[in-house]
Amino acid sequence: MLRVALMLLPLALQAQAPLFEEDFQKSRPHREQDYRQLSKFADALAPADSLRQQFRSRIGFPPPGFTAPPALRCEAMGEDDIATYSRCWVTVAPQLETYGLYLVPKGLKGPAPLVVSLHGGGGFPEMALFKGGSNYHDQIRGAVRQGYVVWAPQFVMYPFRDRDTGTPIPAEVRAELDLKFRNAGSSLMAVEAMRVIRSLDPLLTRPEIDPRRIAMIGLSYGGYYSLYIAALDPRIKVVVASCSFREAPLVRETVIGGRPLDLTSPQQVALIAPRPLQIQVGLTDKAAPIESVRRAIAEAKVHHPTVDYQEFNGGHEWRGDLAWTFLSKHL
Repeated sequence: MLRVALMLLPLALQAQAPLFEEDFQKSRPHREQDYRQLSKFADALAPADSLRQQFRSRIGFPPPGFTAPPALRCEAMGEDDIATYSRCWVTVAPQLETYGLYLVPKGLKGPAPLVVSLHGGGGFPEMALFKGGSNYHDQIRGAVRQGYVVWAPQFVMYPFRDRDTGTPIPAEVRAELDLKFRNAGSSLMAVEAMRVIRSLDPLLTRPEIDPRRIAMIGLSYGGYYSLYIAALDPRIKVVVASCSFREAPLVRETVIGGRPLDLTSPQQVALIAPRPLQIQVGLTDKAAPIESVRRAIAEAKVHHPTVDYQEFNGGHEWRGDLAWTFLSKHL
């Protein structure tokens, strides 16, 4: 017994010795530093990773079924002093193609930037080339005059000028297709974005295109898609969106069926930053009251301080004089 007591004696003495303690307030700087690091880490992830993943998930991107390797075929349409004109189809999935117009500047002396030009609601690429291009003005041909190769893909629409011609395209085509694709776990927006993205694969191998220099431009609905596709495809280096930047409530009220409402305009900007981006807005555009646009831009500049915001005297229309200066600087 005495031996056991002697063995336990050092332990008893240790228990009675004072334990190390520190004033817990001394650890406060470490807690604060821990918070700052986590907060900064989260801020860096939100626009680049978390928000992007949420966006992809909400719209069902990438959509299923895009299993065919892209294949390009083109047919010559004509030519003039400015360009050669072709109709092109890119097979992007079994029994699914991306259709559009392809213009190459005359006298091109080497690989040139590619400008992807997107039309608006109720429109189609050919409309932007017919008798001055209506409110598209020089969106397609003007880009060619600047020395850019242009790809103008088509979105499924119920064109304004076809509505009394007995077309088999239903009036609610976008809402109808969007419902079908959402029932399949995707969306019309995801499918159309993928059609454009996949169409770039064979185009960027053509000798007249510099694959490192790609811009995307669009008017109205095409402006929305310019922002969305650029958010999904980092190959797009420069973006110009005209008459398509609004506060979220106005987007819900004014954009046609099958609409891309999964992100607000400022969130779209966050996914494009820090790439060069120009937002054009007409002061008399009835679809986007200017004060509402200014509020949305102020919020967007928090995510992308260098976004080039341009107001112009006009309505719902494309302004090439603003866009070409911007593209020549950044493309």
